[in-house]
Formats: sequence, structure tokens, C-alpha cells
Amino acid sequence: MGEVLAGGGRGRFSPPAPAHSRKELIGYLEVHIEQGPVLEARGLAAGVVSAIAGQTRAVVAFGGRAGHAGTTPMALRADALAGAAEFILAVEALARVRSPLVATVGRISARPGAANVIAGRAELSLDVRHPVDARRRAACAALRRTGRAIAGKRGLSFSMGVIQDNGAVPCSPELTTLLAKSVRGQEGACATLASGAGHDAVVLSSLAPVAMLFVRCRGGLSHHPGEFVARRDLEAALRIVVDFLGRLASRTSK
Repeated sequence: MGEVLAGGGRGRFSPPAPAHSRKELIGYLEVHIEQGPVLEARGLAAGVVSAIAGQTRAVVAFGGRAGHAGTTPMALRADALAGAAEFILAVEALARVRSPLVATVGRISARPGAANVIAGRAELSLDVRHPVDARRRAACAALRRTGRAIAGKRGLSFSMGVIQDNGAVPCSPELTTLLAKSVRGQEGACATLASGAGHDAVVLSSLAPVAMLFVRCRGGLSHHPGEFVARRDLEAALRIVVDFLGRLASRTSK
């Protein structure tokens, strides 16, 4: 990458120095669409974020024995895809009873992948998120135990390899309190939400206290052609930010 940035190897690339030092920064405020349906359901244009959820991503695999779909009796099968299917339902069931935990299997592949062959191997993705790291890790541990139990019952092998593990980022209590006052002043009420998505604030939190304002989006759609925010909600968010900056300036000037 350094060679590309230096022009295909013609010269040396030096990353720029930080634009600000920590001592110069009061904090970081990020305004973002909610990417979810809560504000819309509550009839509010905006809300404050309490924390950005930690995230674990893993690759899960079940190994079995490929066989002919017509000649292998059901009782003698080691169907990796059936084991994976049972695991997927267990992931959903666990997340449903441990709110605000969310857990998702978004991708699955089976090999050899023929319609008339029992799957000998199945691999799937696992995404687990929670605003409290200890609870996220506990959920991952529980899913690992569940996967092993399913594999043992079905005569399969099981593996779960973590490929990404990001800790939760709590928002600054002081900045969030000020922001909530601004939201209540404009909306008459203030919803507090944890963000399940990653944001720039995750990186900036290593430099300064962070706060986040969520803005209502239609249907909770994000990264989608139907993503939409009403102009009146954008105007409300702007008024909230201006009011927040006024409160912050008054506090920091004392």
C-alpha cells in the first residue's frame, strides 16, 4: 500500500501527522441516521446514542461425510448442512432471549454443493453484537458450546474461528447528557439507544470523548436504495446540534 501511495514505488510515502493533539480536543460529535426503526416507531426525529456495540465475527464450520442422497439411509448420515441449519436456529433463539444482543448468520456454503449429494462440509459466518463486552463474549462462548453439542449429537466435527473482535465504545456521559438536553428541548422527549453498527466515533474515541446523535430514517433502511431521511428531521437534527454546541461553549468557557 505504501508503494501505491508513493506513486507505484517512485518515492517514499510518509503518513500525515495528526491534525490535532489530544489536549486540543474537547470531544467528537457524530450525527448519523439510526439505521434502525426505533425512532420512527416512537415518533421522534432524533435520539442520543449511549454506546456503540462491540462486535465479534467468526467463521463456523461443520464437517460431516458426503454421500449419495438416494442411497444413504437417514439414520446413517453425517449431514454437515443439517448441523449448520440447527446451529443457525440456535443463534437466532439465543439472541431473541438476550436483548439487546443481536446475532446473525449472513452467509453459508455447503460442499460439494450438488443437489443429490449429502453435504460433507458446511461453513457459515457469525456476527454477534452487544453494547456490553462481557455479555457479547458470554454469548459467543454459549454459541461455541451449542455448536459442539450439535456436532457431537450428529457425529460431526465443529470449529469456530474468530476473525474480528471489536470492543464496545461507551459514549461520554457528560457530552451525552448535554446532547440529551438539546434533544428534549427540540423534541420534548429523548430516546436513548445503543448503536449496533460501527461508526467513525469508534476510532475517534481513542483521541477524545465521543457523543452521537441518531436521526430517524424511513423504515430503518440503510446502505440501500430506499434509504431516506425527511428534510424536517434533518432540520431538527441541525437545530439540536446548534443548541448542543451552545451548551458546550457555555460550559467550556466557564
